[in-house]
Amino acid sequence: MRTKALYRPFFALQTSPVIARQIDYLAESLANGARRILPEHQHMTLAITADYDDYPYAVIKALLRAGTTIMAEPFDLPLDRLSFSNRSAALRPSSSLPLLNALQRSIIDAMRGAGVMLRPGWSFSPRQTLFYRNGPPEQRRIEGFHWRVEQFALLCSHVGQTRHETLGTWPLTGDGQYSLF
Repeated sequence: MRTKALYRPFFALQTSPVIARQIDYLAESLANGARRILPEHQHMTLAITADYDDYPYAVIKALLRAGTTIMAEPFDLPLDRLSFSNRSAALRPSSSLPLLNALQRSIIDAMRGAGVMLRPGWSFSPRQTLFYRNGPPEQRRIEGFHWRVEQFALLCSHVGQTRHETLGTWPLTGDGQYSLF
């Protein structure tokens, strides 16, 4: 059994405490005893690195520098689709969100510019995981959760210790030069 933690840096959108409690209430009604994602750990992963055996100070320093270069527009994030895969339950947006996708691409570009690679095989699939489970896939529309996204964060998961460390946050203040036209 692994006794030493792994370290997993990642960029994410964090749910506000109020929305997190509301989402946890939904998750509790669906989980059938499965261990839910703690409200303080609820997030949407935008980009993730490989896992590290030792605390990755140099990688984190590069990611913190990368975070300061990202400029993107604030946006509304609706999570209005409940999605069960064969291993998890998650909330997702029911349609593509151009400003979310633009932010995510900016983060990937900044990581590359900082010389930090994405986790091999990882791809962006906008979702907020509620809990892990075994069961058949299913999807349905729900009266969703939504909030105004005005910042993103760099977090480090201490895998196996149920701990997320907030390393930095940056506001979305515009200047991402994104146009809907």
